[in-house]
Formats: sequence, C-alpha cells, structure tokens
Amino acid sequence: MPRELTSLGGAGKPVLLLALAFSIFRAEAVSLSLIPSADTSLIEIAPTNNNGAQAWLLSGKIQNDVYRVRALMKFDFGALPTNAIVLSAKVTIEVTRHPGDGLANAPFGLYRMLRPWGEGDKVAITVPGQGLPASPGEATWRHAFFPTNAWSVPGGASGVDFSDIESSFQFIYGTGQSPYRFESTPELVADVQGWVNNPQINYGWMLLCDDETTLFTARRFGSREDPNAPPLLEIEYLVPPRIASTQRAGSQFQFNFTTWPGQGYTVEFLDSLSSGAWQTLTNLGLATNVTPVVITAPVIGPRRFYRVVSF
Repeated sequence: MPRELTSLGGAGKPVLLLALAFSIFRAEAVSLSLIPSADTSLIEIAPTNNNGAQAWLLSGKIQNDVYRVRALMKFDFGALPTNAIVLSAKVTIEVTRHPGDGLANAPFGLYRMLRPWGEGDKVAITVPGQGLPASPGEATWRHAFFPTNAWSVPGGASGVDFSDIESSFQFIYGTGQSPYRFESTPELVADVQGWVNNPQINYGWMLLCDDETTLFTARRFGSREDPNAPPLLEIEYLVPPRIASTQRAGSQFQFNFTTWPGQGYTVEFLDSLSSGAWQTLTNLGLATNVTPVVITAPVIGPRRFYRVVSF
C-alpha cells in the first residue's frame, strides 16, 4: 500500500508525496543452510529414557518384533525476518549405522510436529541405543516433557501430536547410499514459511519410518552433535523490500527500509505513473549485512513516486 505524507512545497502550498514500495526479484534466491537447534529420539524399548545429546538420531523398527524408534528435529529461523518469502526447502540426513544382521529398505517421512517437546541432554554409553533415564522436561517415548506432559499416545499420535500429512519422503537404504535428501515440496515449504512467519509454533518435524511393521528398518542418523554428519536444512528465500516510514525533513523527503544480505537494491523515482520511465535515484548495490537505510530526496514538484527494487 502507498504511504502518504502531506508536506509543504514551494510557496507554502500543500504537496502530497507518495512513496511506493515495489518488489522485483532476480531469478536466483538467497540460500541459507541450517543444522538443527534441537533433536532427539523417542525410544519405545526404554519409554522413560532420553538421548537428546547423543551423536545420532534413531528412527524405524528394531530387530525386536515390538519396539520402534522415532526422531524429532527442529531448526531456528531467528536469522530471517518474519516477512521472508521461502522458495524452497530441502532436508539432508546421513545414515551412520544400519542393522548388521539384517537390512530392510523402507520409506521415511518428515511430519510437522503440532506440539512442543524437550530435547534433553542424555548420552548413553553402556546401552547407547536406549538412552538414560530422563530428567524433568526431556522428551521420551511417553512424554513430550517428562514426566507430566504425556503424548496423546506413547510415541505421539498422528493428527494430534504430529501432522497426518507427510511433508516430504525418501527411501532409506544403508550407509553406503548416504546422504539422503528430502526434496522440496509445497508442504515442506509451507512448514518452513509458517515457522518463519510464526516462530512460536515452530516445533519442527518428526522423522518417521512409514513402514513400522517390518523388522530391521531402524537406522542411526547423524544428529546435530555429530560434527561430520548433522541434519542439514537448505532453504532458498527472498526478503521483499518494505518501506518502513516516510517523513518530511525541511525541504527534503525521507523514507527508510532495511537491506538484506545477498540482495541488491536500487531506489527509483517517477513524476507521473501514467507516463515516463523510472529513473535511478541511487543504486545501493549488493548488501552484505542487515542494514537500515535512510533515503533522502529533495521535494520537487507537486508529487513524486518512489520505489525500491530488489535484484
């Protein structure tokens, strides 16, 4: 929407100045790679244990005909403004270990979590696949936050604790085919866009084996504590330029906006929207930092239109 500013022009006559913000984007977006801000596993065989600081995540069905494991991960988007436009999102994971006495290939999916959970800080040595007894506030098979905030059902319930819509999926084999990428989908992009716009509902994803009836589908995946194989979220995004405010300062007209790293900016003006070509007021070039910018221009004529072009 135009921002209007009434000011005084020559001879004390009222002048209406309009500052218009346009967004014109280049084809290549800005890229950002993130590792999880928190991740952990839910372990059915040890339902009150946590392994939030282990160097791996667990998901699938172990060799026992009853027990399953599921992984949780979330990412912090604090480095992005809430008006960023997410164009694509991909998640890459590494299988660091698979069953040695049997290997069943299976599809795995990412499902958006619908409630918060606690990562925990447990690292097990004696029985590393089962974690250690949870402390208050840590996620377990039975609890989102041990010992009081139980999942709707142990391990989490589809449609209640996590979405019943799969955001992206991938067939997972052994370590030799790693890494595995969950490709960008409209659902995955929508998840990330929703979390960028509303950080308070960012509960991350569950990594869930879509075949929890077949034995030997369980895998170890590198966690954020693994320096060589953490999960990686790659997003491409754009930040549309947005004029924050306008004002008259003496005989000058001022407006301001914020530049974003990786994007270039040009400020242009036009005296009439019905004729003429946009002219360059200033070219700010490629931004390297998040920087507030104040643009100043002389008050000339009865009106003038401005736009910020991102390229």
